[in-house]
Amino acid sequence: MAVDTFHSDRGGGAARPWAEAALLLGAHLEVSRGNRTQSEVVAATGKLVSPSYYSRIERGDIRIDKPHLIPLILDAQGIGPGEHRDRLVELAFAASQEGWAARFRSGNRMAVPETMLRLTSLEESATELFVVDRNAIPGQLQTEAYSRLITRYTLPASLQDAGLQEVVVGLRAERRHRFAERLATDRPKARFFIEQSVLHADFGRPEILIDQLQALLDLVEDRSLPVGIRVMTVRIPLAIPINTLTRLGFRRSVADSVPDVIYNELGRQAAFHRGSLPGANEVADPGYVDLNDLIDNVLLRAPGFQESRRLIQNALLEAQLRL
Repeated sequence: MAVDTFHSDRGGGAARPWAEAALLLGAHLEVSRGNRTQSEVVAATGKLVSPSYYSRIERGDIRIDKPHLIPLILDAQGIGPGEHRDRLVELAFAASQEGWAARFRSGNRMAVPETMLRLTSLEESATELFVVDRNAIPGQLQTEAYSRLITRYTLPASLQDAGLQEVVVGLRAERRHRFAERLATDRPKARFFIEQSVLHADFGRPEILIDQLQALLDLVEDRSLPVGIRVMTVRIPLAIPINTLTRLGFRRSVADSVPDVIYNELGRQAAFHRGSLPGANEVADPGYVDLNDLIDNVLLRAPGFQESRRLIQNALLEAQLRL
């Protein structure tokens, strides 16, 4: 039976970027499917929807580029006319709209994968972000010079040879700008956990690292912003390998029921894991459960505000002495 959690003042797809709308639509479709298999739902559409496409819709993986197929899926699920169906169709329409990052992907698919399109769209409406980064300063906090430096060292040679470095730098700059704007307007709660060794990696350019660390310190000391930066002093062996791990939440009120999602990046591979739909008797993605436990472990072990500030100050002083 479908679970209607659309009792927030945002309605169905209204004011939702495509990735959040797709996330919520997919969660509702999975709950509505009940004990039936995905193959059974596909068969009930007369196979007008392919198994792979339906699977990706249910996972919330993709922008819904064929929203006209959603009514067929709702028919197959037995979701008849009414407010709940109308709002699912509204979600499908919202999930069909391209996000801002799409313009960087045009003609540059290798440099801007689908996972980055989804992540940047999810960040547009997330009310909570918990970011764990083991290899670099998180992208939302990078200065332009540091972003260019880290891109030069981390971008695969094949993409650099193809002249795509500026595309990646441009996307990262736009992402950083939009995050800063949201801090001033929507004020999402953001917590960043950075590996201590990252604070000392200057890649031969200590002057760039100095500016980056000063920018971090300014954020740490600006208590008016809903941003927390913590330095991970112990490199904990992890059962699940990660480079970057991000948990995004979307609840603007107790009435706005949207599942959390976790993004896990390792090298050029990335995956999303969705939590349970609030109010539904749904088993969460096992990957989500494991990664959520990992994030909770980082939260418990990370030093507090004073110690993290001291570690950033010490790294800044060390970098200054290297000039």
